[in-house]
Amino acid sequence: MRRFIQISILTFCFCQELLGQTTYGTVADLEEQWRKYTSYQKDELTNFCDYLFDEGHFERCIIASFRYLFLYPEDPLTPNVYYKIARSYEEQGNFQLAKDYFFKVQNEVQPNSSEFRAARYRLIYLHLMEGDLDSISTMVGTTQDPYLLTLEGFARFNNLDFEAAKGRFDQARRIFESRDHRRNLTILMRACDNARKLPNIDPVQTGLFGIFPGGGRVYLQEWIPAAGTFLSTTGLGIQLFAGGSTAIAKWIPRLTLMGVYGGSIWGSIKGIEHANTQREIRYTKRVQERYGPTLFLDFPEPIDLGVR
Repeated sequence: MRRFIQISILTFCFCQELLGQTTYGTVADLEEQWRKYTSYQKDELTNFCDYLFDEGHFERCIIASFRYLFLYPEDPLTPNVYYKIARSYEEQGNFQLAKDYFFKVQNEVQPNSSEFRAARYRLIYLHLMEGDLDSISTMVGTTQDPYLLTLEGFARFNNLDFEAAKGRFDQARRIFESRDHRRNLTILMRACDNARKLPNIDPVQTGLFGIFPGGGRVYLQEWIPAAGTFLSTTGLGIQLFAGGSTAIAKWIPRLTLMGVYGGSIWGSIKGIEHANTQREIRYTKRVQERYGPTLFLDFPEPIDLGVR
């Protein structure tokens, strides 16, 4: 009886094995199973790229994204992968490579697509971060896009063209639907007005401060030239009072001292325009520490590859 049970079990297992083999009876069945397997691998890789980017592992995200492009070169997600690579380079501070891959995104999609627009916003933002302000107006052109108008406004603001900057901010404010954006743009418009009201340095006070060696430079907040002038005049004064045995030894320190002292006063007066410009630059930086362009980078981005 025991022998019979063992034989029955073996027979059943053998039949099951045969039935299992018939599941893959055709080439089409095998191809379908392989397609499902590779699709699973693809989803895993896209989700892995998203995870690496979200967690700030940008270098590894770039490597994983290149692997995806190698495995699926004709995939419809290629523009999105290029975009993720570009954003990863941007986060690493490699703006040139970031721009290269944003251009690749634009070459892969239609100009009216959301991917093209997002890449365009990012390209202009990178030019703004690099200080390439003059080219931004050309890149923006004639538009009613509030994001482009805002970015051009920041370019004008950093270029100290406060009247034009206020105009761009006002245009964008009228178009944006976001209440936060309208509020922030109103503040930026007010900052443009305040920048034009910044008190300029008084030439008379600069001259009066210049009576003290290096004082004019101190008034202009040019600390290194101020220190150099003070040390030079102090050293020459000591040498002058020490005296010398010849006329040359007496007059050279005197003439040098007069030249340094007079040059310091003249340089302070000539540096007023530069000092006023530097004051405006410091003001624009302070404003953008709180109301910078990153507040307006909330446009839709093709950044997620996988299905969440």
